[in-house]
Amino acid sequence: MKQNTKPSLLLAGVRLAVAMAAAWCGAAGAQPATTAPIALQGSGPYYRLTLPLGIHGLAARSDLRDIRVRNATGNAVPYAWLRDEAAAPRFSSKEVPIFALPASAADASDDASLGFRVRPDGSLALARRPARQQAEAAQWLIDASQLKGGLLQARFEVAPEARGLFAFRLEASDDLRHWRPVGGEEQLVRLAHGGQTIERLAVELGGVHARFLRLRWSDPQNGVPLTGVAIDSVQEAEPAAPLQWSGALKPERCGADHCDYALPRGLPVEALRIDLADVNTLAQVGISGLLAATPTVPADPAPVPRNPLYALRHRQRPPVAPTGSAGEVPLLDTVVYRLAQTGGEARSPVLALDGARYTHLRLRTAGPVSLLGAAPPSIVVGATPRTLVFLAQGAAPYSLAWNAVPPKNAVQGGPPGAALALATLLPGYSANKPVAADEATVVLPQPPVAAVDAAVAAAAQLPVPTPPDPARKWWLWGALGIGLLLLAGMAWSLFASLRKDKPAAD
Repeated sequence: MKQNTKPSLLLAGVRLAVAMAAAWCGAAGAQPATTAPIALQGSGPYYRLTLPLGIHGLAARSDLRDIRVRNATGNAVPYAWLRDEAAAPRFSSKEVPIFALPASAADASDDASLGFRVRPDGSLALARRPARQQAEAAQWLIDASQLKGGLLQARFEVAPEARGLFAFRLEASDDLRHWRPVGGEEQLVRLAHGGQTIERLAVELGGVHARFLRLRWSDPQNGVPLTGVAIDSVQEAEPAAPLQWSGALKPERCGADHCDYALPRGLPVEALRIDLADVNTLAQVGISGLLAATPTVPADPAPVPRNPLYALRHRQRPPVAPTGSAGEVPLLDTVVYRLAQTGGEARSPVLALDGARYTHLRLRTAGPVSLLGAAPPSIVVGATPRTLVFLAQGAAPYSLAWNAVPPKNAVQGGPPGAALALATLLPGYSANKPVAADEATVVLPQPPVAAVDAAVAAAAQLPVPTPPDPARKWWLWGALGIGLLLLAGMAWSLFASLRKDKPAAD
């Protein structure tokens, strides 16, 4: 009985070892995806493709020079980056006319019936003044008809004695009859707290194109008289794509007076939102970026700010060099806050950053880090996605490829499939005119779950852990080697046992 059980146990052990070895081999040999299909809209032949931010975590180079667009036969097709060679944006700032509207102007038809007349230059004037006073205005009409390009931000002036939190929504129109929302609910803030004055009187407009804006107070009884509005606008041949945002990021580590936040790999950070955990928190913070101590790839050229608001606010700012041995680059100093007020909470605005690539962002407090609250804040970072235009050369379907390795003997003009100049890709291209191209989209693959971790977890009925860190690579190979040695030992023991048992059976 004992002799019959032993071979069966050994055979079961061999099967288990073979299964585990296969799982380990599959995990060690698995390669991450390096392509994604492109979906086309329209007849082409040129297509405009905006890349998701996730491409920065997949590409081999932070400047995306290893990106390729391939056709059905795998051949690279010509492409060029948009905005890299477009004419420099032209910014303008201008005071614009504003009109106080009474609460009875509840819809667009009421606005049109207030008696506006159009001047020869296209701007508006009131033929008669509303009976209500400005202090009682429930809405404000803002005439932006004389501005060219996209509207970046509105800067409001309010009565000097105004204090409080004033929530509102903005709408845009070209004819005073059809209105569309501009963003969500916004706030004008002027508060005195802890000996400091907090003021937020500028609101981002997201590059909207419109002749007129309408401001509606969320609570008409809690509005504030406006004394003036200035709007910053920008004219660009190739406007930037809208900002895309990361998920909430928790601090990787905190010291006595700072917290460090690990950033998505290769992401050019252009905007930052700080979300404080506790209400009625206010603190002065310095924000800086941390660079890798030992860069793994050659340094890229200085970043070109793609957030037009940053370019507007820092046109005269000289470049800042890293300070200290840790490669810390100071970015800005600001006050962050989250305060409970009548009508809602006042929160810190979104901050515009330089678009450089850092491994971490550091929030440093002017005192103990507990000034940020009982729990450290989370942050959300935003970036402008890169856009390329490609020629649909060869047969479809087309795909986006990354991690393309240039040949060792690449010609001087660059490796095959690398980005071209727009003037080369588009005959007759002008930097002052937008590129005519149809739309294309791509969805990047999700990172794979490690096969070995999934296999082991299934066998032990345990939750699947997070994918292993690359530092575990040698541990995996070591475990694989030990498993193969155990397999060889079990097989040798089995065959030796069978040879001993054979004469007894005869």
